[in-house]
Amino acid sequence: MYKHLLVAVDGSHTSENALDHAIGLAKSEDADLTVVNVANPTEYMALAPEFLQHESYEAAALSEGNTVLDAAVEKAEAALPEGRVHRHLLIANKGAKEMAQMLVDYADGHGSDLIILGTHGRSGLMHLLMGSFAETVMRETTLPLLIIRDKIDS
Repeated sequence: MYKHLLVAVDGSHTSENALDHAIGLAKSEDADLTVVNVANPTEYMALAPEFLQHESYEAAALSEGNTVLDAAVEKAEAALPEGRVHRHLLIANKGAKEMAQMLVDYADGHGSDLIILGTHGRSGLMHLLMGSFAETVMRETTLPLLIIRDKIDS
């Protein structure tokens, strides 16, 4: 049914869950898997310059994005046949809406037939302040979307 899955990773626990689901689905569907990170240099502007070990905010975002991608791709490649795992780093200089639109545009333009995301499932004030990347992707895409919620400890 699915030939090319796209999973967004950001190094969080929820994106790890999404990656695990994506790997399992890629195995069962014999599908390609593209692992994508959307790096955002503006997230690093809140850090004091002395904490940055890079020449610029963009370099810091690229470095962190590649670190996250390296770990995710390594995990996927260990589980899937050779040549079935792909990676891509996107750079967004605005907020969550631009990041989500870039992911949707990339998925549309590269033959993906399912987007897989992790979500924290925030509500109330946290949702208002932080927004929802997953919700924005859902509104912008016409592709099927699989949302993996964080496991809730009870």
